[in-house]
Amino acid sequence: MNADPDPFDIHKTPYQLPDSGARSEFSSGAVRDAMEGKGIPSLIPLDALRAVSRRFEAGAAKYTDRNWEKGIPCSRYVDSLMRHLWSMMEGDTDEDHGGALIWNAMCLYQTLHWIEEGKLSQALNDLIDSRSHGG
Repeated sequence: MNADPDPFDIHKTPYQLPDSGARSEFSSGAVRDAMEGKGIPSLIPLDALRAVSRRFEAGAAKYTDRNWEKGIPCSRYVDSLMRHLWSMMEGDTDEDHGGALIWNAMCLYQTLHWIEEGKLSQALNDLIDSRSHGG
């Protein structure tokens, strides 16, 4: 009986790097696969990441880790997102409205993605599609 090769043993397993076919060349002469289409995480603002990270931490402490992943109706994210946006626009500083806005947007995006993939119930997408309502 042949066991599958250890994928982490680079000396026994033939390993091939994914290749887009495009290349980036650096002033040093080094070359790497191109970044186009892969996103540029280094451009994400760190203060915003810290704020949303703190929001996830606070939510985990108040509820449980990953509570939101169980499924929350999409309209709840939209409603909260809009209230926090309005509070920011009004200059309210009683809490980190920016972190809350980002958190709601991220969870809404992920929930919709998981609904599309069939990981969460379609019933959670309670957003009105204005195209089907004459809007």
